[in-house]
Amino acid sequence: MNPDLTRWLVLWIVMCVALYFGIGYFLDLDLIPRVLLTTNFVTFTLVLLDKIAASSKMRRIPEKALFTATFFGGSIGMLVGMFTIHHKNRKVSFLFVVGVLVLLQIVLLLWYFDPTLFTSLTNTSML
Repeated sequence: MNPDLTRWLVLWIVMCVALYFGIGYFLDLDLIPRVLLTTNFVTFTLVLLDKIAASSKMRRIPEKALFTATFFGGSIGMLVGMFTIHHKNRKVSFLFVVGVLVLLQIVLLLWYFDPTLFTSLTNTSML
């Protein structure tokens, strides 16, 4: 594995764990909202750091690290970062992968909060 990728993923995990327990100390949230708030905030922070690095001609965060952060719950943070900071919003391949991950997470959240939604869709009596 690329050392830069490993370094950024470890930083992302450490920041998520620290923020998770920090949020838990101040706010009384359930597991899923706290994890989503944490991962989205930290993913937004990674996008911001990558934008600063790109503007300063410094070493960048690998796209695989950004995709991994997006995959593990940071899709909203990635989208907010892409369109408020204007970072990687013109790159079609990046938009496609992030869009697919957002749709996947929406489906997973719908299934988590209402599992009967998908069982009613597969019911043959509706057809």
